[in-house]
Amino acid sequence: MKPGIVQQIFKDHFDAVDATHQLDIRSLWAAWNILTCRTPDQGFHIDECPNCKYHVILCNSCKHRACPMCGAIETELWLERQLAKELRCKHHQFVFTTSDLLRPLWRWNRKVFTNLYFLAAWHALRELLVDEHWLGALPGVTAVFQSWSDELGEHPHLHFIVTAGGLSPSGQWLDADLKKLIPFPVLASKFRGKFIDYLRKALNPLNARGKAKPENQVLMPPPGRSIQQCHNLLNKLGRQKWNVRIFEAYQYAGGALKYVGRYIRRGPISERRILSYNGKKLIIAYAHPEKHKKPTFTLEAKEFILRLLSHAPQKGTHCARVYGLYHSTKREQLNQARAHLGQAPYEPIIEPPDVHELLHRMMPDFTGDLCPKCHARLVTVFVDRHNRSPPWEVAA
Repeated sequence: MKPGIVQQIFKDHFDAVDATHQLDIRSLWAAWNILTCRTPDQGFHIDECPNCKYHVILCNSCKHRACPMCGAIETELWLERQLAKELRCKHHQFVFTTSDLLRPLWRWNRKVFTNLYFLAAWHALRELLVDEHWLGALPGVTAVFQSWSDELGEHPHLHFIVTAGGLSPSGQWLDADLKKLIPFPVLASKFRGKFIDYLRKALNPLNARGKAKPENQVLMPPPGRSIQQCHNLLNKLGRQKWNVRIFEAYQYAGGALKYVGRYIRRGPISERRILSYNGKKLIIAYAHPEKHKKPTFTLEAKEFILRLLSHAPQKGTHCARVYGLYHSTKREQLNQARAHLGQAPYEPIIEPPDVHELLHRMMPDFTGDLCPKCHARLVTVFVDRHNRSPPWEVAA
């Protein structure tokens, strides 16, 4: 459907949802931004033609990570930064999943839980790959957190894009088919052990010296559960099998990065997937129709709003991270690996392309930033933020 359909659904039904559900600040902030995106409540900016007197007044975008009308530029910038350091070798995609029984703990501790999730997956993978028994080399990893299933339900999991090989301690590049090399039961068991251990330690509000930990390092039991009940759950999960999947290698990282990049911004659904809305119900196309008996599913509008808001990230949560050779502290090793693969040294993008340049790269036929009289590119000359909108640098 046309852009803005999610905002229309929120205008039609959010008040009723808010009246019947106790929404937290995270959800309320996401909803306010979706409702006010590109409206006067977000402030405005003035674009002016440098050659003639033409100007236009436009409302600001909200730039919230859950808003489906925002984030295309930020996603493109993120993708450019990752591709700039990409090693030109095959990359595998790993998917780390956990038990559904951990969802309440994630729901109540989104930021801390997500941090520990990333660490456990990376530490488990790193220990195997740097061990000479398996590969004996450090890979490059780009990791992205996703919290939703195909039907927008809760399903926290991690996507790891991993180089098919790595740099040895002696500075040599070692190629490897990770799908054949890594024993999945071993990786899954190691990941399970580390994650449960990290969660168990985080449930303790005191550090080793008996002092209180910072709030961003402590897991709080979900409502209605005690710390002991959480420990009992972790003990139970430690006896169950966990799942880690690995897919056939991509020739290069570009395709995989584009695949996971769409999970960073714009919320859990593209508006193009909403095929119809009759004021009460939505018909939504599956993102992966090959996995389902039918190509679409139906949701009540109120349920759609609740599911979308359930995936709005907590402020300060980093949903995309890099490890190994792609980490900023491994610049020297990254350049050694690039030399072995016939690539020039990595040069960080210091001055990213401006918004207009990115828009024209993404949409070559785009003319919305051109003067309708002389076709010169419009320039933003004034921004009003109403003290609540994003900084002026990103508001336009």
